[in-house]
Amino acid sequence: MKRKIFKHRLVYYLAVITSLLLFIISAFSILKLFDNFSIFKTLVICISLVINAFTFINLIEKYDKAVLFLNLSLSLSIIVLGYPLLLGFLNGYYVLEHFGFKLLVSFILILIIVNVFKVKEYKVTNEIENIGKKED
Repeated sequence: MKRKIFKHRLVYYLAVITSLLLFIISAFSILKLFDNFSIFKTLVICISLVINAFTFINLIEKYDKAVLFLNLSLSLSIIVLGYPLLLGFLNGYYVLEHFGFKLLVSFILILIIVNVFKVKEYKVTNEIENIGKKED
């Protein structure tokens, strides 16, 4: 029995690659803690690392809460990327050509694609109850 989280296989691969990329980015961001240490930055990086690890594991194992963890992971990344860009935009800087802005837009698009193509209801068939019954 195949479990489906998304309607299309391509969206599943996009979600797995995105969660792996976010996990790698959050793992390497631990190294930036040694440059300028702050408690808030440490807390955000630790939370991001845990959420991204759960996201990747849930997507690979195709658990029910995989889309929820992916939404949490993408939302946290959008907030972390969007806050400095918003402050830069409000201070008059031109942020449309920055790599962070392009990454922010791609994360927003991935979040929309994942939520549009997720399977809303998964029919659970209990195979043990169907033993001895004739199926047509």
